[in-house]
Amino acid sequence: MSRSRTGPSHSDRLPLRPALALLALALTATACSGDGSGTSAGGAAGAPRDGGTLVVGAEADPACLDPQQTGQLAAVDITRSMVDTLTDQDPKTGKIVPWLARSWKRSTDGRDFTFVLRDGATFSDGEPVDAKAVKLTFDNLIKQPANGAPAYLRGYQGTTVKDAHTLTVRFDAPNAQFLQATSGVGLGVLSPATFEKSNAQRCRGQFHGSGPYVLDHYTANQEVVLKRRKDYAWPSSLDDNRGAGHLDEVKFTFVSEAGARTSALSSGQVQVAKSVQPTDQAQFQGNGFHLLSKPAPGLVPPLSLNHVGALADEKVRKALLVGIDRKQLVDTVFNSSYKPATSVLASTTPYYTDDSGKLGYDPDGAARLLDEAGWKKGEGGIRARNGKRLTLTWLIPAPMPPVDEYVQQQLRKLGVDVRLKAVQPAAYVEQQQKGRFDITAVAVTRADPDVLRNIFYSKGSNLWHLPASRLDTYLEQQASATDDKARREAVAKATGWILDHADTVPLYEGSLVHGVSDKVRGLALDASTRLNLHDAWLG
Repeated sequence: MSRSRTGPSHSDRLPLRPALALLALALTATACSGDGSGTSAGGAAGAPRDGGTLVVGAEADPACLDPQQTGQLAAVDITRSMVDTLTDQDPKTGKIVPWLARSWKRSTDGRDFTFVLRDGATFSDGEPVDAKAVKLTFDNLIKQPANGAPAYLRGYQGTTVKDAHTLTVRFDAPNAQFLQATSGVGLGVLSPATFEKSNAQRCRGQFHGSGPYVLDHYTANQEVVLKRRKDYAWPSSLDDNRGAGHLDEVKFTFVSEAGARTSALSSGQVQVAKSVQPTDQAQFQGNGFHLLSKPAPGLVPPLSLNHVGALADEKVRKALLVGIDRKQLVDTVFNSSYKPATSVLASTTPYYTDDSGKLGYDPDGAARLLDEAGWKKGEGGIRARNGKRLTLTWLIPAPMPPVDEYVQQQLRKLGVDVRLKAVQPAAYVEQQQKGRFDITAVAVTRADPDVLRNIFYSKGSNLWHLPASRLDTYLEQQASATDDKARREAVAKATGWILDHADTVPLYEGSLVHGVSDKVRGLALDASTRLNLHDAWLG
């Protein structure tokens, strides 16, 4: 679950603990273009043909491919084609539909979910996708740190296997988000042999899923190559292709600099360039190219605030919240298809409510708040208190996108000295976990409001050092709601509380945009903006 240009990846030398850290995103510039359907405009001209290599210019080396350990987009765009899930989510309607599970039933108290698996699906090591494999997958997922995908199993009491095709997953309280979570690659079903490997081995791709593509090789800082699985015959009910993938192989080559990716697409070195910048998008609207885009649901790109030091003061956080001119930010850095954030959640997220009244630009109010907090303007226009300048460190996974500098300039007008600290992804993860930052930028892409609990729940990983509060109650209520009305009310209370207390600073809302050669047909984005390669082919 992540969005736009991925933030941190980590090296294979890291202990690979915090999945949430891997969701972090440096703010980036993409734009909403195309029809917003998430389907390639190169689409369905002629009958699909088998064969060929699709080369994707990816923005970062994921460093970890194991879906149980990482949710960063650089990784899940790859593993989405290696790992199938119990369900899928229709990107147009949000409806949960069959995949490995052909049917399911939720108990009246909302705690039990019984799944009936389809026949014939196997993992890439030849083992059957059965109820025992699902149980083992969930039993091992819950052992990982309780952020990212493991957080979706919070309250997990176990899985009961009735027979080879039937299983029941039980929670200690009603779980409103679990069914949608089963459509995400983080809850993808893995072969039992996977759990004989260490976390580090699994990060290098030593795991078996049941997807249409399998890992051929992974060369760090260079590429990941997937090969077609010829016996694949159990796709999502949403896919047009009912058999094996059309492509012989898919090569993800790592190109961190956005301009280099677009140049590679223009020259034909790659057929897909991920996360195209607004300034480059026009050249790929025609002339043998098109844009593949989809509005990203979930938590919008924010300033994620560490509630320690100067930012432990709510007045300082509120000054940042109202001291950002979001419209000017969008008009200057992005294009006309982007829009200022109107809530903590993107407007495409279920149960979204418009909180734009809490996000108005008020520089005078921001200055007044900082004055009240004791931070007075001093030398060079930077505020200080008791001889100490108001300096905040913004931890960023390299390379740094230009929008970060623009936000820095806006905050400097308030008298806040923001130091942009771009570090390599491995160092980013380590420093974030140790709290060595004042600001980061973590967005989570998921078509469910439970993304709020991933980030703002003080009983979770709590990277931002949020104090226990009524917000925890609201987040628990939305997760355990048994009807739409109750869940909508709980989500509204949660987003309202977050903004009222300036626990984060939402910035903008838009889409993920990839540049695609017209030779590529059938490529699509799923409900959470992951690449769906199963229907893709080369014309």
